[in-house]
Amino acid sequence: MIQEIPTHRFTSNFIYQLPFGKGHKFGSNVSRLGNLLVGGWELSGIYTLQSGMFLTPFWTGDDPVGIYFTDSATPASVTIRPDILRNPNLSSGERSLDRWVDVPAFSAPQPGHFGTSGKGVIKGPGVNVWSAGLAKQFQFHERAALRWEMTASNFFNHPNWANPRPARTSLIPLARASSRVMAASLTDQ
Repeated sequence: MIQEIPTHRFTSNFIYQLPFGKGHKFGSNVSRLGNLLVGGWELSGIYTLQSGMFLTPFWTGDDPVGIYFTDSATPASVTIRPDILRNPNLSSGERSLDRWVDVPAFSAPQPGHFGTSGKGVIKGPGVNVWSAGLAKQFQFHERAALRWEMTASNFFNHPNWANPRPARTSLIPLARASSRVMAASLTDQ
């Protein structure tokens, strides 16, 4: 299947420095040691919501049109668009991990004809991902600092499914595309 651009995509991000420590609303009078503990914290996040990709189905089999050359009596094996019999997209109540698309909505092209299916007739699963970060800036002197950072992709561990992959006569079920991934780092500034 070929993937196309989704119809809708919304992405938003933020970085928020928590108002604690020297020069901030809360704890501006703390000691130097206290500022190392409570000051310099920052929250960040990225949210992405998008509709599913448009997917184009293909059929693989003996050449129904007879335009591919072969020097044997066996017809050449080709991959072309299938015939489309009805809307292959199932309603949200009918979809499952094993049956995202109505596979019987497609058939092999008729002998002497190319397939009737259009480009991008299948709508794949959408994406809903929150990524988050927590960082701490340790300011020791004017020119000496360390930054600790913890990030999490897909923070709420929402299932986001990969597009169905085509097989010769059917579609392979959906697979989980991403799960929560966490990372930490410490860098000098």
